[in-house]
Amino acid sequence: MSKQLYELQAQRHRIKVVRRRVTVMIGLCFLLLGYILLAVNPDTASEWVLIRVVIGFVFIFVGFVVAVLPILTRLTGGDD
Repeated sequence: MSKQLYELQAQRHRIKVVRRRVTVMIGLCFLLLGYILLAVNPDTASEWVLIRVVIGFVFIFVGFVVAVLPILTRLTGGDD
């Protein structure tokens, strides 16, 4: 019985680790997309520049929340 319990706990831990890694990867993709959107060509119309900059900063903020904050929480021992 205890072996089954140990295997179940190990499986849950693996699922949690994989989920955390996928979440961090998604957050890093959001960060990258935000920086890509901030790279604006000088010939771009001013309306599009404003829209791209706003959307770029939103993606950077969301990417930071999704990717970096869980890493910081784990490093400080908040998520045991």
